[in-house]
Amino acid sequence: MTRRLPPTAPGNLRLEARLAQEARQEAERGLVRRCPPIEDRHGMRYRLDGREVVSFCSNDYLGIAGEALSLDQGGAKRRSEPGKSAVAGCRTITAGTAASRLVCGDLPEHRALERRFASFIGMEDAVLFPSGFQANASVPASLLRPGDAVYSDVLNHASLIDGLRLSPGERKIIEHLQRPQDPDGWWFCESVFSMDGDGPAIAALEAHLAEGGKLYLDEAHALGLYTGGRGRAASLTREPTVLIAPLGKAMGCAGAFVCASRLVCDWIRGHARGFVFSTGVSPVLVQTIDAALDRIAGREGDERRAALWRKVERFRARLSAGGIALDGHLPHPIHPILIGPNERASSSSARLLERGWHVQAIRPPTVPEGSARLRVTLSAAHEDAEIDGFADDLIQELKR
Repeated sequence: MTRRLPPTAPGNLRLEARLAQEARQEAERGLVRRCPPIEDRHGMRYRLDGREVVSFCSNDYLGIAGEALSLDQGGAKRRSEPGKSAVAGCRTITAGTAASRLVCGDLPEHRALERRFASFIGMEDAVLFPSGFQANASVPASLLRPGDAVYSDVLNHASLIDGLRLSPGERKIIEHLQRPQDPDGWWFCESVFSMDGDGPAIAALEAHLAEGGKLYLDEAHALGLYTGGRGRAASLTREPTVLIAPLGKAMGCAGAFVCASRLVCDWIRGHARGFVFSTGVSPVLVQTIDAALDRIAGREGDERRAALWRKVERFRARLSAGGIALDGHLPHPIHPILIGPNERASSSSARLLERGWHVQAIRPPTVPEGSARLRVTLSAAHEDAEIDGFADDLIQELKR
């Protein structure tokens, strides 16, 4: 028997009327957003709206997220050498932790993986968060104090923007990739910017630290790709004050590490609200992260990175031969194709989808008004024929 729903409360009706009006306004501006219904994913291929497509918009740079990974009581099955795992064999795997880690949710897997990641990244300690957004939204408020000078890149990720809005300190928005001149200020920036594929010069980061500044660096789109997988910060001669290492891109997982000195990490564990008031990360995810770390480190990681850079160069060369010049930027799989108007970007995305290529149109507020784009990303898992076919169709689309 179908359960009859109760009548909608008057306040709910008013809310829905307001949202319906705002949704119509968004539709008029070409800003409607929906989750593409992905099915049957295998590597970079999946079904979308009943059509098999190849993705050129994912963050799975090393092809890890699309691979099958089995878990058992001994931990995640992995390809690396025996004895490399931080958590395998710690305990029989369970689904959850039942509490905040400050109550009774702190498990051996958490501590072992944090030690392993800190050692891998080359910093003293690391704290595991459920997501990069949650880390960025809560860590700044635990460290900043009234009167602190805070400089935030104008193109920083929404999580950094929200985290700074919730924090004390005197926040100043600076031009993209500009280095703060305040010798004692905090510099909040990304090492690779997700919508543009660019990033600050290592020399600028070095100078800021050398002059006494504090650096909060988000390595979401650098982890796994540079310096043996350790990110761009591994090229610095001084440690960042705080390094954020989200795991949903090249590592193909979820969650994030906050890396810093032991004292700073201990303070974060006791004061960052996103850690204090959250249930500990599931042991299933912990073991998945451990297995992914095996894959980005060592010989396998080197092979994946070499394959990725070959494919990036192939794509850029194919576009160049077709008369499409890409702006010079960091060596990176992110390639922003600036379109401009929202509807035009959406139409280009739709036409490419009809040809079997999924590259999502990126529109405001993710990017500034008037800069809608196709954010093309390459993966080590792409086949050469896929890259060539997509590049040729993209050239044709851009010359319409």
